[in-house]
Amino acid sequence: MADSLFYDNFGPFTLGEVVRISKAKLFKDANLDIKIDGVAPLALATEEHLSFFSNSKYLDEFISSKAGVCVTYEKFADLAPEGMIVLISDNPNKSYALVATSFHEVTEVNGKTPIPRSAYISESATIGDNCEIGENVVIENGAIIGSNSKISHNSVIGKGVIIGENAQIGANIVITHAIIGKNVIIHPGVKIGQDGFGFASDASGHTKIPQLGRVLIGNYVEIGANTTIDRGAGPDTIISDMTKIDNLVQIGHNAKLGKACLVVSQVGIAGSTEIGDFVVLGGQVGIAGHLKIGNYVQIAAQSGIVADISAKQIVGGTPAVPIRDWHRQSIMLKNLGKKNNKNG
Repeated sequence: MADSLFYDNFGPFTLGEVVRISKAKLFKDANLDIKIDGVAPLALATEEHLSFFSNSKYLDEFISSKAGVCVTYEKFADLAPEGMIVLISDNPNKSYALVATSFHEVTEVNGKTPIPRSAYISESATIGDNCEIGENVVIENGAIIGSNSKISHNSVIGKGVIIGENAQIGANIVITHAIIGKNVIIHPGVKIGQDGFGFASDASGHTKIPQLGRVLIGNYVEIGANTTIDRGAGPDTIISDMTKIDNLVQIGHNAKLGKACLVVSQVGIAGSTEIGDFVVLGGQVGIAGHLKIGNYVQIAAQSGIVADISAKQIVGGTPAVPIRDWHRQSIMLKNLGKKNNKNG
């Protein structure tokens, strides 16, 4: 349940408005003029709230919930408690997200905050209309910040960096050697554009290879806290439109991520690896360098990738194999362990 100390509520909305916003449909007829005051989890919701149910693990919470309205799959609708208004959706999570966004739309940028005296903005930098700049922010020569963007406290935007409109740049972020699209969210502590890990090694030691590329980040990308993205050595490091990256991810130089990828926390992607569109990488996946991962690939958590993966495969394990083979291997190891215990 959203705490009013931190989140503005733009409701209430009528049930009819909620149906329209959610792109869901009523399971049974109901009064479209009743008011919904907000959204809340199943266990905390009251009759003034909308909630959602999409995972059968939470069936007991759904059956006992006091929510006035709930979005769910049609197969669960008949299990709703008496008095609950049920909305049917092919994607309850998305329907809920649309409604929750309407109640608690982010409106942090208001353009009324003056640039603080502690901030340094180069005379050659360009700041768009309606931007907010936090305390101790540094914006260096030639940088361009798009309209309606927010740069939070203690962040550094390096020389020549371009950031598109409607950007949300969190606190303690450093961005260099990067061109970033519009509607990007970058969470606190992210570092973008630092040297890639490149050395020419021989008996005399390790000679640093100049990293002369950039980081190119598309539109509607989200980057989680304390993630690092190295700039390219010559080719660019590329993060394509709509890709979502979790916290504590490392992306090496020259890596390329396609459109709408999901990268879960603690993933490591080595340099020059190319990842296709709509790829899902589970937590703590490690991917070796110079590989190609096809479109729509899904990789299970803690997997190690040491070879190319063709499109639409689902893999797991180290080294990763097709997911069914991985499950068979896991069962065989479990059974072998039981056998050894009996023999012992």
